[in-house]
Amino acid sequence: MKKGVVILACATFTLALTGCALTPVASTPGAVQTYPISKSIWISRDGGKSWKDSSVATNKPTVTDINPLSLAMDPNNQNIAYVGLRSGGIMKTTSGGDGWEFLTFKSDKIYGLAVDPNNSQTIYASTVIAGRGKIFKNSAAGATDSWTEIYTAATNGPLVVQMTVDKKNPQTLYAATSDNQVLKSADGGISWRSLLQAQSPVVKIAVDARDGNLVYLLTQNGEAFVSSNGGDKFESLTAKIVVTVSAGSGFGVLETDPTNGKWVYLGGKTGIIRSKDAGDKWESILTLNNPQNSPVGALAINPQNSREIMYGAMQATYKSIDEGKTWTPAQFDVPKPINILEYNPLNPSIIYAGFSAK
Repeated sequence: MKKGVVILACATFTLALTGCALTPVASTPGAVQTYPISKSIWISRDGGKSWKDSSVATNKPTVTDINPLSLAMDPNNQNIAYVGLRSGGIMKTTSGGDGWEFLTFKSDKIYGLAVDPNNSQTIYASTVIAGRGKIFKNSAAGATDSWTEIYTAATNGPLVVQMTVDKKNPQTLYAATSDNQVLKSADGGISWRSLLQAQSPVVKIAVDARDGNLVYLLTQNGEAFVSSNGGDKFESLTAKIVVTVSAGSGFGVLETDPTNGKWVYLGGKTGIIRSKDAGDKWESILTLNNPQNSPVGALAINPQNSREIMYGAMQATYKSIDEGKTWTPAQFDVPKPINILEYNPLNPSIIYAGFSAK
């Protein structure tokens, strides 16, 4: 074997599903060694017109078949992003997705990631260690020795499955556990209090773009809730949804508009619905595909143009520039369904899509 060439063996089955190459590239003196990973993260740099798989690691990966569970972008540097994996820990890119570095972290499975919008050095990660859900805080942009535990479950079993930072007040954190609890910290994770004991695990927490007291929840069984006082009291939105758009469940996606206050979206097996008044009234947005067969798995709104929205279903994305009246599709060469779709907050021409096996 020539110096500088490393041969990686990929099983035929793994190769077919993940796109592993048989040999990583690094044969010229001084070249940076790279390693292939599965085509599970895709990036568009032209607003969704074209996509390229981001399937190269710049250090030896802990796993080659990656399954992203969470993604967080640096709000002050469009080239930096973090991805939390079902197995493999945390990946970080400083090159806009041209290559990924696997960070050294305390655990292999990352459910949630968040970056402080005022201080890009501060990131949060929710994980499980020895069967117990935990949240860690890092003040050095993911550096190995800078992780501090700021929350732990009382016993093995409950996991921290969702985490959100209030962009208007980054000291305010929300978290949800697999035993149906919703938690809040008002001091950056130093102390926590319980807000709600739901009927099923909360899979998404979203804070209004303009009013930090307006908080939305979506549970695993598809029920949506809203609070107008920072989580002190929640009310169900299901009855209002049934009355206005004849849909009451089947939602798996919740997003707030990054520009317009009180605008909130829900998506899933019943397609997409939108409210412009914090959930009092809803309107249906017709999807291009049949959501009963291919449910909406991800949804994103352009942070600089609310008329432009994008959703993902199975192995495709659909983009609209007229608030959902017409759609332009894009298909992906990947066997996994889409579960992540995010516009870059600094440059909405850059969009990330993530695909994860269920």
